[in-house]
Amino acid sequence: MVNCKLCSKTVSREDKTKIVCVTCQNLFHVKCTKIDSTDLEGLKETSKKWRCSDCELLSGTLPAAESSSILDLLRGLTEEVRELKSKLQGIDELKEIKEALQKQSELSFENMDRLLKIETLLEDQKTHVENLTIENNKLKTKISELEIRLNFTEQNLLDRR
Repeated sequence: MVNCKLCSKTVSREDKTKIVCVTCQNLFHVKCTKIDSTDLEGLKETSKKWRCSDCELLSGTLPAAESSSILDLLRGLTEEVRELKSKLQGIDELKEIKEALQKQSELSFENMDRLLKIETLLEDQKTHVENLTIENNKLKTKISELEIRLNFTEQNLLDRR
């Protein structure tokens, strides 16, 4: 028992619906090769030798219809490759944009940290200025009290004379 090279199902040597490639000697189901009954009868009547599509490709003697369909497939694949390359290019551009946005985001976070530090420093300065203002007012009050005492003392001295 041998397996069909196209469908991998068993093909017996006695099977009437089999065909053998004259080049590689592999067995195939006729239905797997897509040979219609008329072509199969023609091969039997003329004793022509049949080659599988792999061996035909290797020998370079593909029938024109198969060559044409293969060329059409290749053209289609080439176009798909171009489209995929274009999409990949778009993906690369999106990656670059993402990286740029991440850098901007990182810079924004750094700037936010700096702003928070500056804000904290300003709050500290404000508190310091408020404390100095309170101390300054206390000193002004003390000076006023001292001036009053000085004036009082001077007046007493003048009155004693």
